[in-house]
Amino acid sequence: MIGEETRKWAMEKWSGKPNVLVAFVGSGSNALGLFHEFIRDENVRLIGVEAAGNGIGTGKHSTTLAKGQVGVYHGTMSYLLQDDEGQIIESHSIGVRLEYPRVSPELSFLKDIGRAEFYTITYEEALQGKHLCISI
Repeated sequence: MIGEETRKWAMEKWSGKPNVLVAFVGSGSNALGLFHEFIRDENVRLIGVEAAGNGIGTGKHSTTLAKGQVGVYHGTMSYLLQDDEGQIIESHSIGVRLEYPRVSPELSFLKDIGRAEFYTITYEEALQGKHLCISI
């Protein structure tokens, strides 16, 4: 739905599609809601951002696409946070709905085929970005 609204709004305001879409990634519903309408539009970059929490190296993060491995959770195959024995590792985020140990199969697929780009951001980086936006 949000993707349809974004396309409509962009066409009305800019007479064209956006160049880049950026969405946060938790389990994937927010990002997919935005990306879905534009998946076939190869001129539109799809960028997802995962919560790196205190840093990927600390273990206090929710970066399933950056640090996860392919596995099965709740009956679906996708990237998830798991140990070497396939046991789920608890994810961490102060962001609502960002602390899920699995990402959707659709986002996993978009990553694997290179259609979407995924990045991570720590709490500190998020705060720096917020302060930068406020100062502009």
